[in-house]
Amino acid sequence: MASETIVSGPDQYGNDKYKLLYEEIMYDIGKLAMLDRSYLLLKPEVPLFVISIRLKARPAAKKIGDVAMTRAERGNVYVSISDEMYAPGTLQSLWKAYGRDNVQQTDRLDITVRGPDTSAEVDAIEVESQEQPVQEIIGALWRVMPEGIRNRRVLTDGNTITVMATEEIVRPEHMREAQEIHDKMVRGEDPNV
Repeated sequence: MASETIVSGPDQYGNDKYKLLYEEIMYDIGKLAMLDRSYLLLKPEVPLFVISIRLKARPAAKKIGDVAMTRAERGNVYVSISDEMYAPGTLQSLWKAYGRDNVQQTDRLDITVRGPDTSAEVDAIEVESQEQPVQEIIGALWRVMPEGIRNRRVLTDGNTITVMATEEIVRPEHMREAQEIHDKMVRGEDPNV
């Protein structure tokens, strides 16, 4: 099922452009498929911008066994990465666990490791924490916000992330509005305020 994006603001042209920008950024970072529902509140006259998203599921930590095939042979473990997105993280995790001298990258997606006793030992090494995708999403939400919007607040709760931004001092009514949107998204209700 495709994710739903709702944009609420005074200018339909601006709403359409923000929706396009938002979805392109989420697609570019590979997170659009993780989203169940998104709500963007645009009030440029205040200024107040709120983006709230509900994830289909909270991301789980990724281990090498999740992103690569491994096999042990003659004192080495051979790692063949199946998703190029995880190549840098896999290499760094292996360097950290076994040292650079014991990890040889034969090409972009193939790595030879000296030192581990079994391939299961390598499979269990964490490549990406469960918080890393959430931080990437928050960073993407910040990029969607207009430049000059300096004051930002982030609310997280289970599968829901909300970013509120304003140019001026964060007023209590701004936080109340963001919290109300966030709470409705958590409950799966229509967030229109």
